[in-house]
Amino acid sequence: MKALNIITGYDNFIGQTRKPWVSIDTDMFLAELQNQGVSPKLYQMHQLINGLETLRDSVIFYTFSHRANLRSYFHDGLIWLESMGNKLIPSIDLFLCHENKGWQELYKHKMGYDGLKCYYFSSKRELDAVDLKYPLVFKTLNGSNSSGVALVHNKAELLRTIINREKKLSFLEKTDLIRRKYLRKYKKFPGYPNYDSRYDAMLYEDYIKPEIPFILQEFVPGLSCDYRVVRLGERAFISKRMTRKGDFRASGGGHFDFMPKEPERILQKAKEIYETFDSPYLSMDLAEDSKGNIHILEFQAQHFGVNTIIRSKGFYVNEGGAWVFQERKALLEQYLAQGMAHYLNQRWSSLTTS
Repeated sequence: MKALNIITGYDNFIGQTRKPWVSIDTDMFLAELQNQGVSPKLYQMHQLINGLETLRDSVIFYTFSHRANLRSYFHDGLIWLESMGNKLIPSIDLFLCHENKGWQELYKHKMGYDGLKCYYFSSKRELDAVDLKYPLVFKTLNGSNSSGVALVHNKAELLRTIINREKKLSFLEKTDLIRRKYLRKYKKFPGYPNYDSRYDAMLYEDYIKPEIPFILQEFVPGLSCDYRVVRLGERAFISKRMTRKGDFRASGGGHFDFMPKEPERILQKAKEIYETFDSPYLSMDLAEDSKGNIHILEFQAQHFGVNTIIRSKGFYVNEGGAWVFQERKALLEQYLAQGMAHYLNQRWSSLTTS
């Protein structure tokens, strides 16, 4: 039996199923892991961080949460656990990719997936540093189902898109700024002889300016669809997502084909990507341009939408270089446990010695 330590959220939460706040059946997942020759043990992150339990030089699978308090807590805890010699599944790099499209783009660049030109900015003030070629796809760093995504055709349209998403100063912030700019009397700060109240107010105004980071991605014209491929170990689930009428976005449109014709090229590209990412699970959004090039748009290694798995009649496996469809219907928890067992069987030696 391969020992697998699992870090869950509150109440043994492992996400996700129908919605981000709905856990899988954790007991069923654990039972199927045992059936597959894996011995799981559950922990909550606070137990490890506060010394109630100890893990060193172990293999750890962890869940993710959209809860803001848990997201930052897991971030700190996972980095700390990795420093204690533990092997994280998925890696900390893939954890950072979740709900952060900026880090996703940096990671894609690191892995050599640079087919689509992409820019990552902390603010609109950095735009003039790059010679941008429009149209471009604007993306906020988080959001699903195409929320935070827009097509911009020129700089003016881009600036409007950014400004519409930036928060506005509160009444108290505006009042404080007026006080600093016009009502503050002359004053001195010990040790700062060059202090000037008006200049300080100008710096403060810039400091509190509401700005957002964002992504600009090369636009692929003429797309009528994209593909979602989810790899769970050796199994590949696929759906074709059609764009909405008058819209370039496929995600969130609700128009799916769970038995797309001739999916082999998409499946093969997904296989190549999956094998370089070193994760038991990987959800990939792929698109094919007019020249036949297949691009990865976005990806997640955990806590991804499961519609493609739940609504598919089966999955594909690669047998001797050929993609073979197997019509089968199992529970999500069974698929996840079997995918994890396959990954561990393939990788156990390197996991326990690296």
